[in-house]
Amino acid sequence: MATIVQSYNMFLNTERNLSADSTGDDVALPLGQSPIVAGTDQFIRLTLTEFAMSKSFHDVNSLNNTFSIRDAGGVEQVVLLPSNYSSDFKLFSDADNFQKPILDALNSLVGGGLTTTFTLNNPTGASNDNNILSFTVTYSGAHGYATDADVPKIQSYVSQGRAYTLLGGKRIVSDADTTSATMTGVRGDAAGANLTTTITYTGFYDATYFTSSHMYVRINEQNSNLGTSSLNSKREDTQRTQMSSTKVLGIIPIDTGYARYVASSENVFFTDIQSKQVAQMRVSITDALGNKFPLIAPDQDTLGNRYFTAVIRIDIYQYPGGGQHSVNNSNLQSTTQARFSTMPATRVGLVESNGLNGPQTGRLGNGFFNFAGKQIS
Repeated sequence: MATIVQSYNMFLNTERNLSADSTGDDVALPLGQSPIVAGTDQFIRLTLTEFAMSKSFHDVNSLNNTFSIRDAGGVEQVVLLPSNYSSDFKLFSDADNFQKPILDALNSLVGGGLTTTFTLNNPTGASNDNNILSFTVTYSGAHGYATDADVPKIQSYVSQGRAYTLLGGKRIVSDADTTSATMTGVRGDAAGANLTTTITYTGFYDATYFTSSHMYVRINEQNSNLGTSSLNSKREDTQRTQMSSTKVLGIIPIDTGYARYVASSENVFFTDIQSKQVAQMRVSITDALGNKFPLIAPDQDTLGNRYFTAVIRIDIYQYPGGGQHSVNNSNLQSTTQARFSTMPATRVGLVESNGLNGPQTGRLGNGFFNFAGKQIS
């Protein structure tokens, strides 16, 4: 079992005094004057022992606020306004940030000649609500969709972000897919009446008002940790059963306004570095897919509240007994035959033997000296 031969802490605060290529959530740590170095038969282990960062981004943001509405005549993009909400009911009942962008898109698809109103059927905010989003759009005149198949489809593509999670709908993987729907859409109101003037949309799963539950602490060094390939891809994971190397050092749950972690035991979030020396390390904070959390203002990560504090413990481990490949092991027995050895030969072609000639003559013989020390011809 490997033993620790050196251990120390690296304390981080990214609030200020950053290098030109750093921000408060993506910091380069220049270690040139104090590099982390492991010797022969040693390795470096990093352990995240403490972390704290404020939740300095909106729940509805550029990573989840965009989806499409499509009918036979065209497609409209819906972009919800970034904001924070205390519940899914607060989000879906927001007339300006949620309802208006949807109504504008639907009205544009019918030519813009009708006015539309939005009625939230569900969720109602009650404790026994099933949280499946359902709403009815009412037009001021006939919408012109003759069958349910003609009704505009709400579509949330993976390439657009995670709006499908907010809506409680199905994600659409391929951008070329124009037929799948994130939510069901049928003519008529909640009671099934008014087929020519209303459309009702209903989700498939529980809706929510946020899509990020954890912050992911990542390092740039090659290491021993593994993760699902989805952790390294902002798009749909095509290798669904593949495990791969990951830069993730730890994941921190977001609780109210902070993501906070203090190790309760040894080696909860740790990794072994593959290189022998670390002269510069980069530590970044992302969501589960590797996206940087959106900024509320352009300079938030340099002049504002986008920064973190952390403690990373650095341990240098030594393999027991110096390891079987150690050049310091005096008991190491070479497996290379002597004739292939690269050691310098001081008596090339001589048999260095203390045989019959050696002890009597006081010299090392080549097997062809007599007792008098003369060469035998």
